[in-house]
Amino acid sequence: MLKQKALVKVKELTGKQIARDIRDNLKEIISGSNIEPKIAAVIFGDDEGSVLYARSKARTAKKIGIELEIKQFPVDITTKKAKQIIVDLSEDPQIHGIIIEEPIPSGIDTYSLRESIAPNKDIDCANPINLGRILSGNPLYLPATPASILKLLEHYDIKTEGKEVVIVGRSRTVGLPMANLLLRKSEFGNATVTVCHSRTKDLANITRKADILIVSAGKAGLINKNHVSEKSVIIDVGINYVDNKVVGDVDFDQVKDICEAITPVPGGIGPITVSCLLENGYMASNYDE
Repeated sequence: MLKQKALVKVKELTGKQIARDIRDNLKEIISGSNIEPKIAAVIFGDDEGSVLYARSKARTAKKIGIELEIKQFPVDITTKKAKQIIVDLSEDPQIHGIIIEEPIPSGIDTYSLRESIAPNKDIDCANPINLGRILSGNPLYLPATPASILKLLEHYDIKTEGKEVVIVGRSRTVGLPMANLLLRKSEFGNATVTVCHSRTKDLANITRKADILIVSAGKAGLINKNHVSEKSVIIDVGINYVDNKVVGDVDFDQVKDICEAITPVPGGIGPITVSCLLENGYMASNYDE
């Protein structure tokens, strides 16, 4: 009788230590400075997830010496009033960084609202100016999720130069900036990048060719065993709630014994993202025009 081939447990690319290192470094730097960074997290509406996430960020920020103040406003606020709130915060010298929590109510002109954030205080890179600076190769800050992915690649010494990188998802917060960052002439750039989306035909045929597969589509279980190969390093950015559990865009159980390495959800990119956002907040407190 032939022996069944033993399955080798996949390498999990966890982010908790990376996040901890960023926070410890920030805490040390801030404790030795005479500036206490202050961030305003603005919520329009009463979305419970937004409130809980903002409170979680505030607790983490406090531990490292950053004040994160949550400002919440009615869901039926007009675009004009919402923009004025952001303009006032942008002009407040006591506020160093501004975050507009998602989701933004449908009654607000989202583009106009994001445009009203002063670029130097836009630590979440929501203003089109900051996205444009990334595309031009001169970023003021890096969006927290793409920055987290780069830090994870660096931590695990996963080189991108000459590699086939496939990104599933074309959002302004992950897919678009990530693609451009990986195209840069830098140590963790110089990749050949393909961006897939909801209109991509034969997705599995494209993703199987990836050396590095970054998934940020917002659809639980989108990527399964048919989409990956043995050489795949998978970075799952998805956050979905299924049966009261947090799961990614990748079916972890299906692919974990096939791919070379994968980030778990939760515990992968997520923990790093908040730390990178707070790092941007510290940088904003030292911004010098």
